[in-house]
Amino acid sequence: MGAPTSLEHARGFYHATNPGMFFRWLVPATQLFLVLALVFNWRPAPDTRWRLGGALGFLVLTDMITFRFHYPRNDILFVAPLTKSPEYYDHVVTEWAMGNYVRVALILITVVLVMVSIIRIARETAPGEHRLS
Repeated sequence: MGAPTSLEHARGFYHATNPGMFFRWLVPATQLFLVLALVFNWRPAPDTRWRLGGALGFLVLTDMITFRFHYPRNDILFVAPLTKSPEYYDHVVTEWAMGNYVRVALILITVVLVMVSIIRIARETAPGEHRLS
């Protein structure tokens, strides 16, 4: 099944909901928690400032890519009338997929930065007898 037939099928599938419904509350909540982690660990674990700030920056960049790059393509694929050639829609889908690889890479970097920060915070704030040498 090629475009636009496959797009008509996908539009029927995503009629009631779509993955964006989940991320519309998850991403802002994650950004809020990263800001809180940055604020609350500013003094007790100063080495984590740049990692947590970087994680927040990468997550905001991911959101910017989503709004500026992916949403227009989602509109083409799932909202606008399907009046163009199948090659056009194949190109839009390919662009969307390539952009999604960038988003996944940014989110992976964010996760790694947060994990390293959590480990560092745990080590720096542990009581003296529990610290690893």
